Amino acid sequence: MAIDNERNRVLASLRDQSAGANSAVLGERLGLVREVVERHLLYCADYGLATWRRVRNGSGDAVITERGRDYLLRQGR
Repeated sequence: MAIDNERNRVLASLRDQSAGANSAVLGERLGLVREVVERHLLYCADYGLATWRRVRNGSGDAVITERGRDYLLRQGR
């Protein structure tokens, strides 16, 4: 369940940043290491919850999708 909670925190943080954010910024903001944030972003991108233009060093911006917003609403976030 902790993984889902972290994923929801990453998505909620993306929702709160309309211009998007990269994994380093999200990690700093959420107190998570970049690799953990990237794992959640990859999952979210695979399931259409977010778009993420990953750059070699992980610094590409991610943005929540409408599907991701709906997912958060269903999760009560």
